[in-house]
Amino acid sequence: MRSLTATQPPKAKNIHTTQTHGTYYEGMDPDYRWFRQDELARKTITTNAVFATQGGFQTIQEPPEEPLVKDKIDEINKRLNLDSILFVAQIKRSVYGKAAFEIIRDGEGYPTRLLSLQSTRIKPDIDENWSLTGYTYRGQKAFYRPEDVLYFTNLELESDRQGLSDLEPLRAVLEARHLILRENLPEIARTLWAPYVILKADTSGLPFDEAEKIVQDLANVARAGKSIAINESVEATVVDITPDTQGLNRLLDKLEEAITANFGVPRFLLGRPIENRATAYAELEAYVAGPITSAQRILKREVERQLYDPITHLYLKEKGLPEDTPVRVTHRWNPVRATDYQILADAAAKLWGTHGTGPIGGDKEKLWALMGWDPAELEGKP
Repeated sequence: MRSLTATQPPKAKNIHTTQTHGTYYEGMDPDYRWFRQDELARKTITTNAVFATQGGFQTIQEPPEEPLVKDKIDEINKRLNLDSILFVAQIKRSVYGKAAFEIIRDGEGYPTRLLSLQSTRIKPDIDENWSLTGYTYRGQKAFYRPEDVLYFTNLELESDRQGLSDLEPLRAVLEARHLILRENLPEIARTLWAPYVILKADTSGLPFDEAEKIVQDLANVARAGKSIAINESVEATVVDITPDTQGLNRLLDKLEEAITANFGVPRFLLGRPIENRATAYAELEAYVAGPITSAQRILKREVERQLYDPITHLYLKEKGLPEDTPVRVTHRWNPVRATDYQILADAAAKLWGTHGTGPIGGDKEKLWALMGWDPAELEGKP
């Protein structure tokens, strides 16, 4: 016999697709591709999500008397690991313009799990009166009912529940940065230690195939930077090319500025230099009051409307109380104050000391852990 509290299996199935290494990014959503490939784009989006969600939250019941729906919602939030879900939701909102999670319930109807769905495969079904009738998933219309999905959008300008990606305006910038870092700079590094050599071989009188082989062998050896010994008549001309590395670095700086400005993340949070502490504080204060507060407001409203309110109605029904009982549970983020981070940064700076001579003895992992950053990102860095 099936238990009444048994968890329903998810409707979305785990369908694997196989891609070869050489074609891994082919057909991939372009914004998701740049989130994966560009370290600065990933860092800015992740930083936004950290500040928006990782400060924690609490639930507030109004009025605070019986029935204590808040306790039930707190229990469910802990089971769902809601803080991590909202962190992922903020990242996906920024990358895709939307984020969706299938709400998996137990036999009583309470959520037991939130399954992250593929943002590129889900589409809200809107009728002629602009009402949400369900969700199309993987091409199957009405695959989900409206109450089966926890759904967030980013920059929703119309009433179609379709948001906009924060990375879309940066595609050309990210492409240029990728070419410079992954193609141009490695080529410059080769020319700095091994200048170009033009080889002119006298292959007159030789059969065509043999002449072609000699030229190809010369090109291969020259490319490898090895010494050449040959009994043919060969003339070598060295072309010393001096790349404009300073100009290239300035271009990189401009591209990075375009990325950070698009997201409004303070430069010092991304390890970029700043003029002084006052500038850093002003940037952080504007950042918290602007992008972070806006993201928190959207997440809060959707969680209350799509998760807390249905749980409250179900709980009241379970207790035999009218659905219009005046009780409501709200989501309240813990405050993110710029002054808190300034005080924390000052304390960390004193512990680090001059050139790492402070009490923590130059241990960068301890410093990063103190600031709440991920020490794993230090891997491979001096």
